[in-house]
Amino acid sequence: MNNSTPELDTETLAAAIHAFEVANPGLRTFVLVYGVAYPQLYRELQRWFGLEMAHYRLSLMFDAHCQESGGQYGPFLVRIAPGAPKPSGLLTRLARHCVDDFRAVSFLFSSLPFADLAARLRERLDVKGEDRSEWQMHFFDTRSLPVLDSALSVEQRREYFCVVKEWWYLDRYGQQQKVIGESATADSYSGPLRLDDKQAAAFDAAAVPDSVLYSLSLTDGKLFATFDARTRYRICEEEIAKASADELNDGVLLANRVRRVLIAALG
Repeated sequence: MNNSTPELDTETLAAAIHAFEVANPGLRTFVLVYGVAYPQLYRELQRWFGLEMAHYRLSLMFDAHCQESGGQYGPFLVRIAPGAPKPSGLLTRLARHCVDDFRAVSFLFSSLPFADLAARLRERLDVKGEDRSEWQMHFFDTRSLPVLDSALSVEQRREYFCVVKEWWYLDRYGQQQKVIGESATADSYSGPLRLDDKQAAAFDAAAVPDSVLYSLSLTDGKLFATFDARTRYRICEEEIAKASADELNDGVLLANRVRRVLIAALG
């Protein structure tokens, strides 16, 4: 079963990015890639740029290199060269990767130089909870961006996103979304990002549908495969919103609820 919601295609996305570049010549274009989705891409881009230029065009947020496969599973930032008369081959390639896996690729527009932006993004990785727990903000996984955008206080949000003018990503339905920042040259942010219990709970809640669907993919693979990813998620999200407190506190009950609705949707 397929979702009829139209999704953004590669050419449309690349053209929109290029048009934004032309309209905003004072901004630089960067692409943030989550290597888990494309573990060979970092090495391929190193070869693409050449050893001398790679340092100026690629920057790891952190290293998660796998010796066995040679893959790079960490997130990395890519600088898109300015001034192209049309979307470059590199931009088009990365736009295609974004369309193929919405989680793994996002586009940042900033007035900052490449090395400065990379450094400031690294400063935004660390999070400390009200309960003194420490974790990492996966802003390189685009599923985190709408939660960040809505869960932070006005001041936190201003400081956290001040290094970009706009941060584009595709949502899980293939629609272009953006976070609006200030593209400030002076960065007032000081990590770690401190979240209270309510803010941390927003991230936990946002992860529940994917957790339920992963469980169903293991226990009900044939049923799971009957639906495309967007339809599965929509049904799961709707049922979680209707779930009782007991179901929300029990992963098995919650998965059973979603399973029943998926079966019913088969007709």
